[in-house]
Amino acid sequence: MRAVRGQDWSMIRGDTLAFSVEIEGLEEDLDTMTFTCRKVNSENILFQKTLGNGCNKIETGKYRVRVAPEDTNSAQFGTYKIDLQIELNSDRYTILQGTLKIIEDMTRD
Repeated sequence: MRAVRGQDWSMIRGDTLAFSVEIEGLEEDLDTMTFTCRKVNSENILFQKTLGNGCNKIETGKYRVRVAPEDTNSAQFGTYKIDLQIELNSDRYTILQGTLKIIEDMTRD
């Protein structure tokens, strides 16, 4: 499996963030999928999405990750670390790693 590293994303605090992931050659369901976001230089997790809780299968080899508004409503502005790990047949792969910048919303307080 190839990993995507250095992904730098940004989002407005309290908005929805959704993306899909296609895993080439995957012919069976994943055992686990976990998308984690934590503040840089901190052990505290801001949010974590797992299969059935924000990570969902779309079709064979294709999954969707959705971060809901309530996941970042109270987040501090700044840069967070993100990664996406999957497990299949007792093997673990980190297939995405990067940063997520949470920025101020001009419409909502």
